[in-house]
Amino acid sequence: MKIYTKGGDKGMTSLLHGERVAKDDIRIETNGQLDELNALLGIVVALMKPNHPDALQLQNIQKLLMKIMGQIADNGQEQLREEASLSEMITSLEHFIDAETSGERFSFVVPGGSLLAAHLQYARAKARTCERRMWTLHRDYPLDKTVMKLMNRLSDYLFVLALCV
Repeated sequence: MKIYTKGGDKGMTSLLHGERVAKDDIRIETNGQLDELNALLGIVVALMKPNHPDALQLQNIQKLLMKIMGQIADNGQEQLREEASLSEMITSLEHFIDAETSGERFSFVVPGGSLLAAHLQYARAKARTCERRMWTLHRDYPLDKTVMKLMNRLSDYLFVLALCV
């Protein structure tokens, strides 16, 4: 299998169906940010102890992020068939956040504490970057409102999870 095509050597790349766009096109930039977040979540899962109760949740989030990236690379032509699972994920994240914060008021924290907590805070910050890029993308290439809501909850979930590890 050949990994390189040399097609990107002049600053262009392809979307899912072959459309050539600049490497700094908002769709490519957004997917690049989502890819970084997904890689960070992979590090987080790898740092977790075996059978950590949140590892499976994070792996499911990773799979959803890949589907979102596919939708972006497809110019949003194909709507996610995952709306039910997106809504379920949002509800699950909200339940976790509510259970772990007991209605406490939000306060900023200095990232750190442990390697796992620090990486979770890094992933939280990257999730916020992804969300901002997705709102920029949304202006020209509308995204499903459930996807946007998921990205907002994800950063909150990662923040709270970092406090719990």
